[in-house]
Amino acid sequence: MTRVALTGATGFLGLALARRWREEGRPVAALARRSSAPAAIERLRALGVTLVEGDIREPAGLPALLEGAELAVHCAALIAYRPRLHAELRRVNVEGTANVAEACRAAGVRRLVHVSSIAAVGISDERRLLHEDSPWEAAPLRMAYLDTKHAAEERIAESVARGLDAVIVNPSAIYGPSEAPSNTSGLVQRVGSGRLRVAPEGGMNVVPLETVVEGILAAAQRGRSGRRYILGGENLELHALLGRIARAAGLRLRPLVLPGWAGVPLRLAMNAADRLVPLTAWYVPDLCGAFGRWMWCDTTRMTTELGVRPADLDACLAAAVAQLRRDGRLPPG
Repeated sequence: MTRVALTGATGFLGLALARRWREEGRPVAALARRSSAPAAIERLRALGVTLVEGDIREPAGLPALLEGAELAVHCAALIAYRPRLHAELRRVNVEGTANVAEACRAAGVRRLVHVSSIAAVGISDERRLLHEDSPWEAAPLRMAYLDTKHAAEERIAESVARGLDAVIVNPSAIYGPSEAPSNTSGLVQRVGSGRLRVAPEGGMNVVPLETVVEGILAAAQRGRSGRRYILGGENLELHALLGRIARAAGLRLRPLVLPGWAGVPLRLAMNAADRLVPLTAWYVPDLCGAFGRWMWCDTTRMTTELGVRPADLDACLAAAVAQLRRDGRLPPG
């Protein structure tokens, strides 16, 4: 089989995709930066993945990754919610995506699957379902991660107009057993250890990792060029999500719910202190813009066009807790 070219292979989703393809015997080439996590690099080597040194911010390294590839999957992105990182979010998520799309077009790659996010679809002030054609209404919130993921899709659309065959998938919040640290595994760790007992008003769609992997594989085979596909699972209030995570960890939790209006003063205070907080800390001022808002979504297109149905969320959360315990990041249950 012709090889797959993969960006973001050292991340939560990228590692899961690389493992799936290698288990099927498919050759995989992965872009790896010099600063990539050594543990993730070793996992990729153990899987037999061909590593190509490079960075999506530097187009010169992309042709070597794409040589001989029939399919490219672009998972690389920066997920951050801090004012200090707004410029870097644009460099990675927007300019980096444009570099990948143009390199795929130049190399004659048969299909690109761009892994975007439900964040690129938007966020609602009401408990209503977003769908692939929902109007973009998030700009007034000035949440750079949402803005840059949306702008990245515009770059993909421009390349499609110039002849690239590309499909966009929009996963919601991905949970599951994590071989690499992720925002969601960090949340599971904080809830499972009893350190997080507060949730803002609002809601999120939550999807098991295995559903997203299946969705990407299906989009590569059956997705329509230039089309978006939301990859989602259950629509939950945030306090209910924390309760489900706690139950998976064997805890009982009724989180305190912060009202939506609290997001404005909290964001102002966190922005003022942003430069005093190390970049390694979990610090998310921009996320305060989501207080009192919902990222719930309609997954009809995923089920009808891609033939993918979401896996069981509670089993997924239990597997995530078990992985963290095996890694020593949560105490034994």
